[in-house]
Amino acid sequence: MCNTRLMAIDRGDSHFDDAGTWERACRHIGLFLWWAAGRGLASEEHDPSALAEDPTQYVISECDTKLWNEDLSDEGNAFAEAAYDAYLGEVSAYAKSLRVGDYDIPANAATKAHFSLWLDRRLDAWRAAKS
Repeated sequence: MCNTRLMAIDRGDSHFDDAGTWERACRHIGLFLWWAAGRGLASEEHDPSALAEDPTQYVISECDTKLWNEDLSDEGNAFAEAAYDAYLGEVSAYAKSLRVGDYDIPANAATKAHFSLWLDRRLDAWRAAKS
């Protein structure tokens, strides 16, 4: 465990009433964890290959629909604390650009590419500001 105190970063059950399905409620959580795992920001307990196959289903089946601080490395947690709210804002902006609801962003390569680029830029800026 990366931290001694267990804290939720995001929970699918917090979104379920608005989203209507676990897939819709957890898509943005899965995307974030998938991206973090690919950058070495997830805990070693997570398999980046399994996450890449279907990030949403991974969060549902392996994380019980929740993203906890123990799911990320220390740096991943610090970054999530600094950027996760802005990430949620970008999810909303991306959905709006597609003319869909926040929970209707597609689970496809274009969505992964969009958030990979957005999160990579945010991570680079965050790291530069720490230096």
